[in-house]
Amino acid sequence: MPTNPVTITVTGHAERSIAPNRCVVQMNIEFDAATRAEAADATTASAAALTDLIRSLDKDPSRPLRRWSLDQVQHSRYRPYHPQGKKLPWNYRSTATAAVTFRDLDAVASFVDRASAIEGVNVAHLEWKLTRTAHAKALSRVRDLAVRDALAKAKGYTRSLGCKRIEAVALADPGMLNAGQRPDFGTPVMRAMAASAPIQDTERSAIELNPEKVRITAHVEARFEAP
Repeated sequence: MPTNPVTITVTGHAERSIAPNRCVVQMNIEFDAATRAEAADATTASAAALTDLIRSLDKDPSRPLRRWSLDQVQHSRYRPYHPQGKKLPWNYRSTATAAVTFRDLDAVASFVDRASAIEGVNVAHLEWKLTRTAHAKALSRVRDLAVRDALAKAKGYTRSLGCKRIEAVALADPGMLNAGQRPDFGTPVMRAMAASAPIQDTERSAIELNPEKVRITAHVEARFEAP
């Protein structure tokens, strides 16, 4: 057993997977045409159809939507490539983007099928996430587990040294206890694994979405003394 107090510095880590409670469906509308009017009119028509679909869900008594937006309408033109370098007529492109946030995850698959059936609408990305409140609660639990992990490590060291008790003297976020010595850790993070799903033909049954859980990790640094 050491005759002088021993200082023990450890890191604690914890990770948990939490089921998401929100899904953001990212979409875009795109049309190319020989004239600006043709491209713009087609985009406007599809945007109106998509808006009608979204509003029908927004008025649903079960309130499956949290929020939605349709914006970023852009009009541009370009010349198609020609292998001999000939100057071809202009092509015109009109685009718009939309995002729909679902609180009812069971309603996502049906919406994706119906939205992708609208001409020119592409479902680009499904983002599975947690609300701020759910994330804060989950992160608090994971931080607590990280602290317990650090304490368990320190107790293991004290047992190896033959010390009978241990006292905590410092607890910090990564890099703050030993500044500049632990560049491999950052602040607690939340990662959404697998945020998208393949889109099937609309004539087939609605796709069955099975999103992976949101992974939340936490790291802490702790210093103890074994008298």
